[in-house]
Amino acid sequence: MKSIFTKTFFINIALALGMVLILLLIVNWSLGIYTRHGQSLEVPSVKGKSMQQAIDILDDANLEYKILDSAFMADMPPSSVLEQTPRAGTKVKQGRTIYLTVNSFNAPTVEVPDLVGKSSFKYAKMQLESYGLKVGDPIYQASPHQNALLDILVNGKSVGKNAKLPKGTLVTLVIGQGVSSEEIQIPYLIGLSYTDAMQKLRNEFSLSLGALVVDDGVSDTTSAIVYRQSPDFKVGRKIRVGEEIDLFVAKELPADITVNPEFYNIQRVDSTSGGENDEAEDNNTP
Repeated sequence: MKSIFTKTFFINIALALGMVLILLLIVNWSLGIYTRHGQSLEVPSVKGKSMQQAIDILDDANLEYKILDSAFMADMPPSSVLEQTPRAGTKVKQGRTIYLTVNSFNAPTVEVPDLVGKSSFKYAKMQLESYGLKVGDPIYQASPHQNALLDILVNGKSVGKNAKLPKGTLVTLVIGQGVSSEEIQIPYLIGLSYTDAMQKLRNEFSLSLGALVVDDGVSDTTSAIVYRQSPDFKVGRKIRVGEEIDLFVAKELPADITVNPEFYNIQRVDSTSGGENDEAEDNNTP
């Protein structure tokens, strides 16, 4: 019987093994090229960078980017990067998309909650900060309502409930300090607008507003006219610093009310006796 293990047989086996070896080398070389093409790299940090700086850094690293969301931080420049996903240092392949959260140009507005007259300083501060507002050092004002929130100010001007403020706005809280033993002249407020009366009441005489009685037809309290106050004005009549005065306001001054502008200049420490002015008080009491 003729043997199959001839010289030709062994040559064919050698050629087949050679072809397999060559194919394995080609596959290995191809895999090496593919692996190097998609090799991992560390994500660079772009947090805190301007948008243009972030784009340049990601382009240099052969990474893509996409703006995922926007938020607002008052202490960061507009259009700066607030967050990135994946975070810096994460291993990713080239061409990976990095998702960015950027700082918006305009601060969103928040509605001031109804806190005046209902909150302590601590609670009001906590609530306002939770709304994204900044709370500065408080102003203490003589008032029978000790440690109560009397007013919210922005740039020295009062803001009421439901007013809309940009996030990050600095607000100042006016807090009650209690009633002083010091006695002062009751101010004359008849004929003043509500805004001017409150300016005089709080800033000049360190007194508090008690009840505010608003007549029908008043749509804008700030421009309404004071036609009555309680306690009534009388030269020499005293009140303790921090005590309350009730105000009655109307759209227009009633015809039966006489205004005496000379009493507007009476100071809080006026020591004139009140006896000779009883008639003046009677003329100004509705």
